[in-house]
Amino acid sequence: MILALLPAALAEGYSLDIELVRPGFSGAPPGLDAPEVQKQGAVTAGAVVQYQSNPLVLVVEDEELGSVVGNRLAVQAGASVDVSRRVALRATLPVAFSFGSELEALAADGFGAGDLSAGARLELLENQLLALGAHADLYVPIARPASYLGEASLRVAPGVALALSPGDFRVQVDASFMLRGVVPTRETLGLGQELTAAADLSYALLDGRLRPHLLALARVGLTPDVMSDSTFPVEVLGGAQVGVHKEWWIDAYGGKGLTAGYGATDARAVLAVTYQRVPEDPGAVEVRAPVYHAEVSDSELDKIIAEEPEPEPEPEPEKPLAVVTQEEIVIRDALRFAAAKDIILPESLPTIEFVAQLMNENAGIQTLIIEGHASGEGTYASNYALSVDRALAVFKFLVESGVHPSRLAIRGYGEVMPVKEGDDAANRRVVFAIARRLAVGEPNPGWATDIKLPWNGQPKTIPAAPASALAPDQPPPAPAPRPPPPRGDDFDIDKSHFEEDDE
Repeated sequence: MILALLPAALAEGYSLDIELVRPGFSGAPPGLDAPEVQKQGAVTAGAVVQYQSNPLVLVVEDEELGSVVGNRLAVQAGASVDVSRRVALRATLPVAFSFGSELEALAADGFGAGDLSAGARLELLENQLLALGAHADLYVPIARPASYLGEASLRVAPGVALALSPGDFRVQVDASFMLRGVVPTRETLGLGQELTAAADLSYALLDGRLRPHLLALARVGLTPDVMSDSTFPVEVLGGAQVGVHKEWWIDAYGGKGLTAGYGATDARAVLAVTYQRVPEDPGAVEVRAPVYHAEVSDSELDKIIAEEPEPEPEPEPEKPLAVVTQEEIVIRDALRFAAAKDIILPESLPTIEFVAQLMNENAGIQTLIIEGHASGEGTYASNYALSVDRALAVFKFLVESGVHPSRLAIRGYGEVMPVKEGDDAANRRVVFAIARRLAVGEPNPGWATDIKLPWNGQPKTIPAAPASALAPDQPPPAPAPRPPPPRGDDFDIDKSHFEEDDE
């Protein structure tokens, strides 16, 4: 809403952009920007549909004369492309249909396009708890005058975005500055430099596919000559983001303005449909050309090539989930956990079950140390605690899978043993180090088969040890040549295909 904007000023065709909720197509709710950039080649596109009731009302000397924009149905379409790991480019075009104005002489009703915007986002910092980014947008005037969908001159809006993610909670704050020349209207409303701020609180449900949101949006005029109550709109919205498919998301919000500033509404409903595609790492496929005898003529060769079907690539033999070496049990795929938690994700459970099977088949392994490692984001204390908790979670799963607890130990290393500086995917890992084997001819001491689980006292039956773990004349496996830690390099694993967890 707007205070003291006289019809004489409006009749001169002042171009005002009254929109308060601007989508950034960054994964955040409309009106905010996410600080993170996904991955080079990632694409986000969609449309945001809004209904707004009385976003612009004429008030003179505390008397409301009627609505300038009574109702507005707006559609903002846009797309964003991650051109590198930390930089994304985007563009947005709004269109709207305004109707139901109570002041017909002001001619605000009708269909029109808003100002075209183009911008960029830059990820500055991202770890398991904190993300920081910067963004800037350029607004190009294409809206017709007095439509209240755009302005007469170029505008630039640089800003910053911050997100905190403690567990399943997420707090986002976004602030930007609208840099423009003064747009006077003779009375108390005038547009100048502005600070636009937004804050959002959300909580992840159903593995992140449902996230309720509560957000507040406001802007404050910063140009003293035109500042008034009209340049301080505040609005609150509530709703949720729902993942309806792997790549499709729907946002739905509703709310209203809390102040009489321009652009704040008596009621607002927002529905956003977004498509987001993050490219997968391509796999190399070798295609072998057919070999022909030299006596075949060129015409016959062309005919053979045209008729011969495309050869199918031979499938690579599937590597086992884990193998036993002299010094460790090397797993093929890195274990994955819920973000900043010790909850093992379902896709990693088969790997741990296979490690339990190898332990029961190799009773000569007397002590296996479960080592937890973390990447460098966050504090040493939090990373150490997380690495210990995740190692303990694996310990519990191995015991419940039939490995005697006397054969297992845990150790947390936090972030002090990185595989590669800055390589989050490789540094977040669990290593199964073999600390002790039976010597040649050493009998297997065995273990009790009926135990109680150490963490809750529940009874558990463990498979008995084999009668003989090693034949007396059988030497232990010869150690394979290997580089210094981190372990696992002697197992042929393409670590570039490890999926990064969400720590």
